Amino acid sequence: MQPNDMAKRMFLKVAGVGIISAAAYQVSQFLGVLPARAEGKPKSGSAEFINRLACVINADGSIARGFMIERCELKGDNEYVITWKLPLQGEAKTNFSATIGSSTEEAVQPGFITVGLMKDPNKMQVHTYDVSGKPAGRSFHIAAFRDR
Repeated sequence: MQPNDMAKRMFLKVAGVGIISAAAYQVSQFLGVLPARAEGKPKSGSAEFINRLACVINADGSIARGFMIERCELKGDNEYVITWKLPLQGEAKTNFSATIGSSTEEAVQPGFITVGLMKDPNKMQVHTYDVSGKPAGRSFHIAAFRDR
């Protein structure tokens, strides 16, 4: 069996149940089974719609990791403005899941998190609080689900 045939079979088996791992996706792209994307963006002229965005932000506002995140700005003690590479509003209708959580292996202080859209369609705001409701910096995870 040729490597390309093996990748096709792996992709078809995984895609048949609607799940594909990042490693399988990258191997499939490398072998030409799936179209490649430049810097996480669809090829120009492509009608591909990206339906998920994700990031992990450190308490200091730096990006630990993410998909389709452009930048994060910390404003004050607990306000984070996240700019994504894709719009959250307009053609897309976006829902969020957010949680306080560690970016790697550090201890996590408990707290609360809120999210909201901004006038700029590519931006959202996040506020974090300690358990008493006082503004406090916290590392957090965001998953954004985009629909049409």
